[in-house]
Amino acid sequence: MRFLYPLLLCLGCSLVFPPRIEYLSLLIPEVEGERYSVKEDGTVCYNFDGLRIEVKYMTDRELNEMFPEESSRGKYSINPYTYGNYVDPSLGYTPNRFTVFRVWVYNYTFPKVMLPPLDAILLTDRGETLFAYGISSDSPHNSFERYYRARMGQSGNELYRFEMRMGIVRSHNYEEDVKIFKGENYGGFIVFDPLAPDVERVRLVLRNFVLKFDAFDNPLETTDISFDFTRKVEKRVLER
Repeated sequence: MRFLYPLLLCLGCSLVFPPRIEYLSLLIPEVEGERYSVKEDGTVCYNFDGLRIEVKYMTDRELNEMFPEESSRGKYSINPYTYGNYVDPSLGYTPNRFTVFRVWVYNYTFPKVMLPPLDAILLTDRGETLFAYGISSDSPHNSFERYYRARMGQSGNELYRFEMRMGIVRSHNYEEDVKIFKGENYGGFIVFDPLAPDVERVRLVLRNFVLKFDAFDNPLETTDISFDFTRKVEKRVLER
């Protein structure tokens, strides 16, 4: 009996304190056709008549490295795209807060082009359609402002964290109504809800990409551009 008590104690500890797990969700590009190519860092390039669009899925690790100070405050981390280094005690790891793509447009030959970021959708192999997050509260589907206001407390510190997060979002998200003239380039993040655990494949569709405008600056010719990815989830138990 005296040997059983330490064993039960150890089992109890493992139940109360689940093992620490490193969780990594990856989206690996699938490319078909001569218009697509993939760089060493996983960036997918789409080339069309002097137009290049680059799309890169951003892991939480990469996003935390972009904002190291904002990602190192535990549950008070202010990185708007991740939970920072906060570990959910019920899971033993840090889940994804969002699904983030860095999208960059290079215009070499067209008079001007435009990517409407809020028209982008993310399709999953479960039949889901995820809509992009806008910045302001009047965005049609999802909104960073609504998302973080719903999670904001009443204290001054909560307001400070809200403003810091929104400042990062305004600086790094792909903005609406940006026309890219010949010889220019522009880019930013396009963000969706996190993927369900059993999602294995996704398709990012940049809908209504404007190739030509009429004399009144209204879209005259548009196209949809798709990027396919296979999902890979890695979990590794870390030593305490």
